[in-house]
Amino acid sequence: MNSGAGIYFDGVTSTRRDVVVELAPDGLQISGRDGHSWGQWPYDEIEELAAPDSILRLGRRGNATLERLEIRDPAFAAAIDTRAAYVDRTGGTRRRERMRVIAWSVGATASLLLVAWFGVPAIAARVTPLLPVALELKLGDAVNMQVRGMLDTRNAGAAFECGVELPQRRLGPAPLDRNRCRASQ
Repeated sequence: MNSGAGIYFDGVTSTRRDVVVELAPDGLQISGRDGHSWGQWPYDEIEELAAPDSILRLGRRGNATLERLEIRDPAFAAAIDTRAAYVDRTGGTRRRERMRVIAWSVGATASLLLVAWFGVPAIAARVTPLLPVALELKLGDAVNMQVRGMLDTRNAGAAFECGVELPQRRLGPAPLDRNRCRASQ
């Protein structure tokens, strides 16, 4: 099969042109039904573009315009596939690309988990001695209030008295002993 029908888009306008595509020795010759030549595409510049299974959509590699050609005849599409290096109707290229994306995604996820599991504790162990005690206490109090506000629904986020038993609390507020609170938590 040396020629077949196709649909050509020049990439400049949205006009759909019915064309005749000929398999020349060095590339595809695209001509209109009236004989007007729309171009010659060398086989090594032709690439397959995403399309439904029943259509072979072709474009030119590295072309600045969105010029494309659609072939609907399966036998003619197979003839082009045998000649063009960057056309693969078997789907092998897409499967390899998909597997490459999956492998990179799994690698990225594993690296993030490793950083979270080993990196964060290692950094925290080195940074913690550098923090002043006053800053550590302020940070601890802020986190304490946030966590208690999220978990305590009865007291509407009011501060708990740490380490004080209920009968003592009724008599009056007891001084807060930070060391006793830390030991009981």
